[in-house]
Amino acid sequence: MTRTTCRAPGSRGRRAVAAVLTVVGLLLVWAPVPPAAAHDELLYSDPSESGVLEVLPSRAILTFTGPVAEVHEVAVTGPDGSVANGAATLRGAEVRQNLWAGPDGAYTLTYDVVSADGHEVAGEIRFQVGAAVAAGEGAESASSPAASADGRPAAVVVPLAMVLVAGAGALLLWRRRRPAA
Repeated sequence: MTRTTCRAPGSRGRRAVAAVLTVVGLLLVWAPVPPAAAHDELLYSDPSESGVLEVLPSRAILTFTGPVAEVHEVAVTGPDGSVANGAATLRGAEVRQNLWAGPDGAYTLTYDVVSADGHEVAGEIRFQVGAAVAAGEGAESASSPAASADGRPAAVVVPLAMVLVAGAGALLLWRRRRPAA
């Protein structure tokens, strides 16, 4: 005599849903948490970090994520010293510094500002000036555009993987519940 067990309809579907939820839960536990962005920070600079320019621009521009209340310092130094021309100007979230002409070589733009929320934002940007450098002689290779600023591509990969796993689980459930013709 053979023994048969009676299962409730849809028990396979419930197991599939449980498996998908378990995988998504594990991915959420292991996913890195991005840093909190509670304070304003530098959003964009011209010249950019590690930029290679044929000639030194007439002005440097710093754009922050929020309005700037005060400029403590903006300095641009090159092979022959400072190329800053006058005091930096401020307009909302943008700080501009006029520049004198300068020789080819390595430059550093140093900034120290106070954001509207009262926090100090400081840093430096290094860039190169020179026609030979801009043409590719001695230029360093650029980093991959897919990599994030802190080197964590997981900020994109993990959410994408979660969406794919959830979609596969939903497709599996839909195919199992579809009535047979």
